[in-house]
Amino acid sequence: MKPKFRIKRRSVFALAVIAAGAVTFEWTKSVSAQSPMQFAGPTNSQPIAITADDAFVAAVNPDNNSVSFFDARQDRNRKLVEVPVGTEPNGVALSPAGNKAYIANTGSGTVSILTLNLRNGQVSRTPNNVQVGTEPYAICITPNGSKLFVLNARSGNVSVIDTLGETVVATINVGPEPRGCAITNDGDDDDNDEKIYVTQFLSRTIPGKIDSFDDAKEGVVYRVNVASYAVEDTTIIDPLPVTGFKANGDALAGIPPAGDFNRDTGAYPNQFNSLAIKGNKVYLPNTGASPNGPVRFNVNTQSLLSFFDIVSEEDATINMHLAVAAQTNPARRFITVPWSIAMERTTADAWVVSAASDHLVRLTINPGTGVPSVAADPSDPTRVHQIFVGKNPRGLAINSTDTRAYVMNYISRSVSVIDLNAAAPSVIATVQSAALPTAGSDADKIHAGKELYNSSTGVFDPAPGTTTPIAGRMSAEGWGSCSSCHPFGLSDGVAWIFASGPRRTIGQHTDFDQTDPARSIMRALNWSAFFDEQEDFENNIRGTSGGLGLIVAADNVTPDTPTPNFTPIANGGRNQLKIRGFGAWDAIKSYVQFGIRTPISPVPATNPDVIAGRALFAAANCQQCHGGAQWTSARVRFIPPPDPALIVNSQIIGELRQVGTFDAAFPNEKRANGAVALGADGLTPASLLGLHSIPEGYLHGSAAATLTDVMNNVTHRASGTGGVDTLANPADRAKVIQFLLSIDASTPIFPQP
Repeated sequence: MKPKFRIKRRSVFALAVIAAGAVTFEWTKSVSAQSPMQFAGPTNSQPIAITADDAFVAAVNPDNNSVSFFDARQDRNRKLVEVPVGTEPNGVALSPAGNKAYIANTGSGTVSILTLNLRNGQVSRTPNNVQVGTEPYAICITPNGSKLFVLNARSGNVSVIDTLGETVVATINVGPEPRGCAITNDGDDDDNDEKIYVTQFLSRTIPGKIDSFDDAKEGVVYRVNVASYAVEDTTIIDPLPVTGFKANGDALAGIPPAGDFNRDTGAYPNQFNSLAIKGNKVYLPNTGASPNGPVRFNVNTQSLLSFFDIVSEEDATINMHLAVAAQTNPARRFITVPWSIAMERTTADAWVVSAASDHLVRLTINPGTGVPSVAADPSDPTRVHQIFVGKNPRGLAINSTDTRAYVMNYISRSVSVIDLNAAAPSVIATVQSAALPTAGSDADKIHAGKELYNSSTGVFDPAPGTTTPIAGRMSAEGWGSCSSCHPFGLSDGVAWIFASGPRRTIGQHTDFDQTDPARSIMRALNWSAFFDEQEDFENNIRGTSGGLGLIVAADNVTPDTPTPNFTPIANGGRNQLKIRGFGAWDAIKSYVQFGIRTPISPVPATNPDVIAGRALFAAANCQQCHGGAQWTSARVRFIPPPDPALIVNSQIIGELRQVGTFDAAFPNEKRANGAVALGADGLTPASLLGLHSIPEGYLHGSAAATLTDVMNNVTHRASGTGGVDTLANPADRAKVIQFLLSIDASTPIFPQP
């Protein structure tokens, strides 16, 4: 009998037990052991896929609403055809025989099924579009190709499509925002013993814990029986007790930053976009959150790789950033936003995509224990093994012989081809997958802003009189990006301890009035109304992320000191680095204005409870604080800078509201320096637009675990009616909650009083 993997949960001895060899680890069966109509090894969700015979590759183009097919035979690496599909395709799977392609269209709520004859260069132009749930994102095909599992990110369920009949045969309810899936492969032609593992994108609060503490949340993975569609179990991914990076203070303990960096920090796992199976282990890259202050780039976010045993479900986590920090080569690029993972089948290697730092990092899996480690570069042992690809890579597929890897580069709209068989693997070809915006166009400006938003380094136009692009100014050694805390431009669900206190990340789809074609109306930024321009986040780049920043002196290189907010010289009028001729901050602002859409609600507006809840919402005058196109009253009502009389304690005081949601005694109401948080003067009302995309943790510090908790606050719910409680009936409050969960860009707005 094989010894089982047993680890005492949350034990400091966990990795020691693994290293002692308390587990037997088996590689996946070789290609020769598989049926010709079956994929070799487990399958997982990706935005790029390869046929079972390694002949053809498919990659989605989310911004072009298309999918592209490539000829990979004999390293031809040429694009064959690009085919329109639905809106915002994010996932693709190919049948084992290579005669069908399945594309998950997030914006359309459909799966497009294309008939292929790629050897003759033929692809059907009229796909069969199958309606699934709300915002389908990831798609997994069983190794034998008989079933598709489609993860509907917003409706919190999985649609099962029978590939023979091309119809939905089951819907499986899981948890909020399923994002990544992987299916085991037992080598048989049927799927009776196979399992599918599904990630919940954002972690959930551990009972009894409070967000803003480094150990507050846990990751969630669902195990589903492929044959019966039953959710069999839920595996928990524990917080990492010690990240290996130390802080010089502890905000929640009331200890301000001072002296040596000698205080351990922890991190909880978050943003589970992808997972992969190797042997009897499941591996999940994720961005770890260390929200407790002080605010400092290397103690707030971490690059984690969590893994668990499929039998015992015991889990462990490594911090991949430690390997980069330990390298002796000073040319460091940290593994920021680890977004996707793929396994080699015949070796001990695996590869993780760092979406923000534009590279793949190689991992070695110990065949006896299953413990992963970041591998050294075979051509330069002084550094970790990283292969730099295109801009913002988001997925990869490895062929069955482990000789080639194909990387989908989202911002570059290209596919990188990597020779894995070489002594020093490297990119041997880059093929354009879809057209980039016309140079100099508004679309190009938005795209340039998206590039910077998703980058941990940034590549800028050369300084005057030079030819070398400027790079590396977005964060210290590629540590962080805007997308580190704003995946998809939305919220990571974390209540970070900032200089003002606990502040849950706000989705930036709420920054501008999207019903205004010019996007000229902006809300007051931050929960404390500290900022009146996007450019005011320059200090976040420099202070939080450790970057040199985008505001520069006349030489376009030297960092120019940003002005304090609300001063006569606005940051928006300062000299900026350029990207493709656009001011860097101008481009980022354009992306936030026009490039981040509101999540689509799964709750239909025709639901009777939604209709009744809307009427109750109006009767309680909730629109006093939550009206207007941005569903918040907090707006910038002046052309910066403001009259000094409008600013009190560095806040646009008139945009704050005191509605009973601030409690100075609550455990996480601390500033980064350990003092009591700001909030006594009020906070800006939260936007309700796309509220359904936050599964838990509401208000500025996530003090309310659920919307029911929010509505139970009498002062809050009666603030629009002068203290008269019109929502005393719990049934009425439940209807208001249904209305709140239905609000998206299609919801008719209440005029702002």
